[in-house]
This record gives sequence, structure tokens and C-alpha cells, in this order.
Amino acid sequence: MCGIAAILARPGTVIGRALPALFDRQLAHRGPDASGFATFNRAGEVCETNHAELALIHRRLSIIDLDPRANQPMASRDGKYVLIFNGEIYNYLELREELQRKGEKFFTASDSEVLIAAYAAWGEGALSRFTGMFAFVLLDKQRRELFLARDPFGIKPLFWAMGSGALAIASEIGPLLDVPGVGRRADLARTALYLSAGETDAGERTMFAAVRSLPAGSYAHVSLNSVAEPMPVKYWQQRSAPRQRPFAEAAQELREAFLDSIKLHLRSDVALGVALSGGIDSSAILCAARQVAPTLPIRTFSFTAAGSEVDETPYIDIVAEHIGAASERVRIEPADIARDIDGLVKTQGEPFGSLSIYAQYRVMALAKNHGIKVMLDGQGADELFAGYRPFLARRLGELIAKFQFGAAMRLLQNMRRLPGAGTLLLAQAFEPAVPKGLRAFARKVLGRPLFPDWFDERWLAGLNAVAVEKEAPRNLHGALMQSLTETVLPALLRYEDRNSMAFSIESRVPFLTPALADLAYSMPADYLVDEKATSKSVLRAALRDIVPDAILDRRDKIGFATPDRMWASALQPWFLRVLKSDVARSLPWLKADRAVAALNRRVEGSTVFGFDFWRTVNLVRWIECFNVEAS
Repeated sequence: MCGIAAILARPGTVIGRALPALFDRQLAHRGPDASGFATFNRAGEVCETNHAELALIHRRLSIIDLDPRANQPMASRDGKYVLIFNGEIYNYLELREELQRKGEKFFTASDSEVLIAAYAAWGEGALSRFTGMFAFVLLDKQRRELFLARDPFGIKPLFWAMGSGALAIASEIGPLLDVPGVGRRADLARTALYLSAGETDAGERTMFAAVRSLPAGSYAHVSLNSVAEPMPVKYWQQRSAPRQRPFAEAAQELREAFLDSIKLHLRSDVALGVALSGGIDSSAILCAARQVAPTLPIRTFSFTAAGSEVDETPYIDIVAEHIGAASERVRIEPADIARDIDGLVKTQGEPFGSLSIYAQYRVMALAKNHGIKVMLDGQGADELFAGYRPFLARRLGELIAKFQFGAAMRLLQNMRRLPGAGTLLLAQAFEPAVPKGLRAFARKVLGRPLFPDWFDERWLAGLNAVAVEKEAPRNLHGALMQSLTETVLPALLRYEDRNSMAFSIESRVPFLTPALADLAYSMPADYLVDEKATSKSVLRAALRDIVPDAILDRRDKIGFATPDRMWASALQPWFLRVLKSDVARSLPWLKADRAVAALNRRVEGSTVFGFDFWRTVNLVRWIECFNVEAS
């Protein structure tokens, strides 16, 4: 796990020393164990820094093969390739053996060297052989080009920007903003989409107009001579279709695949821990890790909210005691978030959807304080196995559309018995059937207007049609795919990456492998959401006798949820300062006085403290922190 960057000068220019040094400093938190730097001319030959037309920068967090010989940039034995790599190839041992049978020799025990050899042997086809999370830039001296690639789910980030004198590539957006000619102008269409739907992370576009992201599951070639913008080519997308087989057989198939994934994700030469929320996903990872590695030392790290309705301490206790893991907890006081909120905004780099990611931020800090360098987390399970409540609604709508009214009625009756379920789920079930022209009216009737009254709706609506919420899929599998690739998971992975790397921790997500994704989407819809309104039905069955029944039989959904109203009260002075700032009053889409009045009502408890308000304040503060041109 590392921070990487590449700078490729336009023809007729050189890079100089200052920009690579700046990139190295700004990415240091991602890799505090070693700093690597190499410079080349346009022919791919090593040259002095003063004459460099290509610079490769690497900050290393040593996880596999701690020997300095595994540092990067790493060159192949024949010198044809030079690699900077962020992530892990978990099946590197199997690939290494396969390559050795082909005559390849290795001089380190690293997965980085395996990656280079795999590319030399199979080219772009190597990407489909990797089980891992990765973003890398590889200099191919024979072709005189850079090869960029990102893992199938976009677990590891890779951004680029075209400046006036160079193409720059980096693991985070921050360093790119200082490249001459890039600028800090906001993408206003993305801004409107964030304010209306909370979306920030999808596809190539970022919240900065000049910065792009290499999409998940894509690669690109960049010629050293032409220095053109990267043109992404998709090499992976989930394609499996539902396949009928007995439920017990499907559960056993899933059980074996999940345990195989856990085995791979436990490969590490440093201490590892598990982020334990007390829910099914994190509990599954912890208990499965104990099953496949009975003697492996494992520590758990959790957020607790004693005295609130989102406290999961009893479930954390059950799981930690079940597998005999050392359990560390962090309890967050309202004053803590007031102290850390600016740091969190700067860490994330782009606006984020809610305060809940602060809990994850503090869990990573706790792990860092206990000397942990690798954490396992349950991201992805909800998007693969229908863990969110709206998926119940989508399944209900699917049954109704197929005229399976008996099954729909049974599901609806059981949905009504769930903790916290209400009329909103029923409304979501019928959402795809509502004519597009009536959706704005329907949202207002349900108390969910696209924009609150402190926004200038006409100004925002005039930006771009992209600001309208995405079409709701008409079936469960379509909703899962949209959540996985567009609306939910991309943002969660960004939060995870920035929060973990802020504390120099590698965060692994064992649910997110192509094999598990294909298996999940091969499940019939009623294996994911059954008539009893049980989400993740087949996953729960697959985990029986591994995870305690008290966890598997849970019907609520909390995760790293946080007591937002209590935190909002503590943050009221910060909110007021942000809303009364010169920046807030300069924004044409924000009616700042109305927002202040709304804040006071919400903190007093007369109205619900919702995501719409947080998005407003978060966006204004992001504009302040990064000096964004947003008008």
C-alpha cells in the first residue's frame, strides 16, 4: 500500500526538481516507510533530474516483503519496465509459481515484482489474472509509453490532470492542484449532483473540473511522445446472470468462495486488525479469519456510542468473545468531532455524504496507536448481497411488476415488521413506475424535495441535466449493480482509502473480488431478499456455524452509524461560522440566512437533522479549505 505519482512533461519542456519534491511531500502519509524517485528522458532512458521529461515518485508502506530491495520505483531484470504500484496482489504466490514454471526468476519476495513479470508475460491480460486491489503506473521502455491500470472495483485511487506543461498522475487529488495550469475550479454540474443526491464519486469526473479519475476496472496507454490525455479502456465489468440451483448448494458455494478470499486477504508480513462494527459483514470477516487461521493474532477495533440508539457494543462483545480476539474501542465525544472536523474535510479531499465517516476515521486512528498497519473491513457486502433497506423495496417492486402478488404481499407484511421500516420503503418500491415529470412532485409530497429551501433551485437546475437523480432500476439486480458501480460503493471506497491512509494503514476489503462478485450476481433475487424480508439471505446461510447466530439473526441495520443530532449540536458553532463566512455568502446557489435559520431549528430539535444540511455545510467548508473557484 503506497502513494504513487508520475509527471510526464509536454514535448519541449522538462519537469525540474520542485514539482516531484512537492508530490513526494504531499503523499508521504500514504507511505512513510520509504521514498523512491526516478527520472527519465522521453526515450525512457534514465537521466539527471534537471533534464527529466518523466518522473516516477513512490512512497512506500511496507506490508509484503519488508526488505528495501522491494522498494519502488522497481525495474524488471532486463530493464524494460519500471513500476510504481499502490495496493496488493493477494494471489501473487500462485502467479509467482506459474511464472517460475515459464522460466521467470525473482530476486525479491514482493508482489510488485510479480506484477511486473505478469505484465511482461501477458500484457493487458495480466489484469484479469490478479486478485487484489491496485492502481499502478508502469513505464514500458520498448513501447515508449506509460501503462496505467486500476482494480476492478476502484478500491485504490488513481487521478490525473493535464497542466500547461505536463500530464500529472497521483494517488490523491491534492498534489495535482499545484500543477501549473490545472487550477481549482469546481465542476459545477458535479456540485449540483452532490447537493441534490449526495453523489461525488462515479466514473471519470471529480468535484474539480480539471481533475479526472481513471475509472474502476480500466486501463490506459499514454505515449511518452504525444503526452495525450489517458483514454480509459474497460477490462472488467460484472456480467454474471442469476442462475438457478438449490439454495443450500448456493450457500455452500458462497461459503467456500468467501473462506478462500479471507485466506488470500490475510497474507501480510505485518500485524493486522479488523474493523468490527458488530454487523454481519465485519463479523463474518473476523470469524472467518479465525476459522482459516486459528493461531493468527487478531485485534479488533470498534466505534461505540454508549447511550444512543446506534450503539452496537453488545454485538461487538458477542463476536469478540466468540473468537477470542483482543478488542479495542473508541468512544467519541461531541467535542472530539468539533476538534477534528476540519482535518477530516482536508483528509477526504472532496465533499462527503454524512458525518458517519468520522467514526471510521477515529477507528483508523485507534488502530494506528496500537501499531496496526493492515485492517480488514466489510465494504462491498451490502452492494453484492442486498444489505440496504432500499433493496427490499426494489425487490417488492420487482415482484409487483411480475404480477407475483402473493409473494409481494408476504414480503410487504414482513417488511412492516422490521425495526424502523415505514411508508418510505413502499414509496421506493413504486418509484420506477412514477412518470419522470411527476417525480419532483412526488418527492415533495413524501417530504424529500430535490433541494431544500435554502438553495436557489433555479440556479442549480440550470447547470446541467446530470444534476437530476439517476433513474431507479426496475429490478433488484439492477439496483445492486447501480449501487456497486455508481451511487454508493465508489464513495465508500474513497472514504475508506483516505481515512486509512491518513494514518498510514492499508485497508483491505475481502468481499470485493471478481470471483465473489460474479457469484453474488449469479444468485436468484429471492436468495438475496427472501419473503421474510431477510436481506443477505444466502450470505447468512453461508455463514452459519462460523458467525454467532445472534449476529446472523439481526434484522436491524446500523454499521458505523453515528448519533448525528448529538454531534450536530456540538458542531453548531462550526456550522454557523461556515455559513456566515464570506465564501458562503458569495455562492450564488446558497441562501445563507435561510440555512442559518434551518440550522437553529434542527439543532433545537423541531426538525430532523438530515443529510441535505450536512452536504451544504460540508461543500462550503471544502470550498474554503481547498480555495476552490465555485461561483
